[in-house]
Amino acid sequence: MNVLEAKLRKSFTPGKLRRFGVDVEFTAPPGVTVIFGPSGSGKTTILQCLAGLLRPDEGLISVGGERLFDSAEHVDSPPQQRRIGYVFQELALFPHMTSAENIAFGIRGNGSRKIDMVRDILERFRITHAAEHRPGEISGGERQRVALARALVTEPRTLLLDEPFSALDDTLKIDIMTDLKQWLEQRPIPVLLVTHDRMEAEALGGRTLLLKQGKINMQGKESVTV
Repeated sequence: MNVLEAKLRKSFTPGKLRRFGVDVEFTAPPGVTVIFGPSGSGKTTILQCLAGLLRPDEGLISVGGERLFDSAEHVDSPPQQRRIGYVFQELALFPHMTSAENIAFGIRGNGSRKIDMVRDILERFRITHAAEHRPGEISGGERQRVALARALVTEPRTLLLDEPFSALDDTLKIDIMTDLKQWLEQRPIPVLLVTHDRMEAEALGGRTLLLKQGKINMQGKESVTV
């Protein structure tokens, strides 16, 4: 079973008198775990450490028993080897590529299998009609679906979502979250969703990590409270 285990400490010193960081320990089983908390509490820092975009000062990260980071043993797998999908708040789609090209970007190799993988996920996320359009030519909801499809097409062991629905209205959010939940029912992996939105947290989250000032104040299946 792909269980994500993390014990992380990361500090920053933005000014002479102010120090900020995260110091957390948690596990995330297959399914959605919501990281809920105010701005500046360290939610994105946690995701970036998990993905390998930031190096923790110390700690341990493992998925399915495989260590991706272990400061004591000097293990630090590069991002491209971690098999972790990441959807950023700004989506980070390549503006010069079509939707199909954006989705195909992370798939290694060429040939019919790659074509089939892109076609299948375009159909699953209902964006076949946008396949040949660039990000600037499609709607915000369609861009969101492309970003999710790009993260999932490589079948990651873990998926990180950093407030990806924040720019969408409630109807679009519900539609996309429904499609995502259907995908996850067939491919159970740990998903970490960072959000400020209680509706998103309650709609997608089976578990909640309540984060305040870089530390976890609550971990479990309770309703989100602050």
